[in-house]
Amino acid sequence: MVGRVSKRIKNAFGSLETVSFSLLVESYHLAVEKKEYELDWEEEQFSQYLVNLMKTSRLRTTYHLTIGVERKLNDTTKLPIGSNHPKRVSRIDINIVSWFFKKNIEQEYFFEAKNLYEDNYQTKVASQYLNRYIDTGVENFRTQKYSNGSLVGYVLNGEIHKVVNKLNKQLKKDRKYYQASNGLRELIKIDLATNYTNCYESQHYHNSDKSIKIQHIFLKF
Repeated sequence: MVGRVSKRIKNAFGSLETVSFSLLVESYHLAVEKKEYELDWEEEQFSQYLVNLMKTSRLRTTYHLTIGVERKLNDTTKLPIGSNHPKRVSRIDINIVSWFFKKNIEQEYFFEAKNLYEDNYQTKVASQYLNRYIDTGVENFRTQKYSNGSLVGYVLNGEIHKVVNKLNKQLKKDRKYYQASNGLRELIKIDLATNYTNCYESQHYHNSDKSIKIQHIFLKF
C-alpha cells in the first residue's frame, strides 16, 4: 500500500514547474500557521524562511530536489570576466533543482520575490515597492535577464486583489525601465497551483515581434 501511495505522489506532478509551485504554496501555508515571521522583514528574509520550510517537505525527497537562495545567474558558456564576473552577475531569490523529471538532465526553476504593500506602511512607501516589482521584476523576466521562473509577491499590507489592481494601473504607465507599450495583457487570474487561487499571468512584448508570458503568485502575510 505504501508503495502505491508513493507512486501516486510521484505521478502527481508532471514537471519541475508544477512541483515548485506546490512546494512554495505548501511552505507558505506552513509559515502562516507557524507565524514566526515579522512584517518588517526584508524579502530575502521571507525567501530564506520559506526555503527552510521547503527543505522539510516530503516533496523535496520524493522529487530529489535541491533548494537554495540567492543563486548567481552566471553564463556557463562564457568566461567569468566582464559582465559575467561572479561579483557582477545577477542573483535570483529562490532556486529549485532536480534530476527527477528528465533522465540525466539537471533542471532548475526560479522564483524572484518582491515585498509589496497596498498602502504606505510604517516607513514603507507603497508606490516604490509597486514600481520596483515592475522595474526589476517584470522587466527582468520580459527581457529574459531572468528566465525559467516566476515572480512572487509577498503582500505585507492590504489585500492581494487591490495590490494587483494597482500593479495593473502601473503597467499602463511609462517609467525609466519599463514602457507601457511593452504590455500586451495585464495580470489576470490563472489556474496555476493546486488549492491556491492567487496566481496570475501577464503578457508582454519581448521584442518587436515576439511576446512572453510571465507568471505571478502573491502570498499574503
